Amino acid sequence: MRKPFYELAIFGDPAPGIVAQIETDLVERLGELGLTFPGEVTLYVGAASEFKRSTDRCGAALCFPVKDDQERHIISLMKRGLAVIPVAQTKDELGKVFGEKIGALNGIGIADVGIDGIVLALLECASLLPRQRRVFLSYRRSESTEAALQLYAELSGRLFDVFLDTHDIHPGKHFQEVLWQRLCDCDVMLFLDTEKYFESRWTEAEFGRANWRGIPLVRASWPSVQLNKRARLATSVRLAKADFEAGGMSLTQGSLDRICEAVENARTRSVASRFAQLTATLKASVERGGGKIEGISLRRSLIVTTPNGQRIAVYPALGVPTSYTLFDATRDEHPPPVAVVYDDGGIDERDWKAHMEWISEHVKGSVRLVSSYRAGWDFNDWK
Repeated sequence: MRKPFYELAIFGDPAPGIVAQIETDLVERLGELGLTFPGEVTLYVGAASEFKRSTDRCGAALCFPVKDDQERHIISLMKRGLAVIPVAQTKDELGKVFGEKIGALNGIGIADVGIDGIVLALLECASLLPRQRRVFLSYRRSESTEAALQLYAELSGRLFDVFLDTHDIHPGKHFQEVLWQRLCDCDVMLFLDTEKYFESRWTEAEFGRANWRGIPLVRASWPSVQLNKRARLATSVRLAKADFEAGGMSLTQGSLDRICEAVENARTRSVASRFAQLTATLKASVERGGGKIEGISLRRSLIVTTPNGQRIAVYPALGVPTSYTLFDATRDEHPPPVAVVYDDGGIDERDWKAHMEWISEHVKGSVRLVSSYRAGWDFNDWK
């Protein structure tokens, strides 16, 4: 049996009828993404001690009040990277119905946000909201423009944010800077491996830089094209002549479906591995400065404790942070300033840098943008 793309869970003792309402909402929202539930997305309901999580898949859990013997299992899952959202009847009750470790996480109240709000929080922690699903489409215009346009339409229809150079760079912008910025912001790079793909300076650079950023690669290989040794770790979808319509330029619906499924599968592994890599870099930096990190919760937030006991709410950001990322990090009522931590490697687009420097100066009392590599340095003087 094929593994699901995403794994969700509910722990604890929810009130009667709550799970059924959550499942009904999940069917509707996941259907909008073209994902089957249950199937491509699963929902475990039960004791945390029995939950078997796949570490290479995106996942998140709602935690209703639990028995004392289950709390240690939830803490263990949190240490292994599972985002856990404590849920009580109201947000004010969180500290009363949960122990210290789980109660310290950012949670939500049913009466405050409703079932819709709970489901949206769960999907956000599992990286299943449409604005979080980004694909970079790399191809040679002289060889595969028609197929690239088909895939752009097909992936967009599945609510992916697809970057295609002919559609997404506005006149007057610095073309290559914007290109690299969008590459750094994607979850997956889909490249159309045509006969001369690796003979172009630009497509070769796109491939190499995606590899350097740790972005998973999905290879759609044209018939008779041999695997380049640099692409050995890519997920390959091999196309035959039968996968093309008459004329050999347009892809059949079946081949489009196979490629999109490969992109979805690569994406969930990408988000899980890149988030783990980002938090590992953050953890090493924080511990080097004498601090420590606590578990993952709502909006994938973390709590960092500095050597002097100060607690800082930290929001790891995959890809390129924006002013909305900064705003989003201020919504959970943590003591300011909170931190948005990101991997700044390759993020050099001049308009973005100027904008973020300007806005950071105006909001530094509430939220700050921090490189994962120097977080421990910055947190040691966090005033």
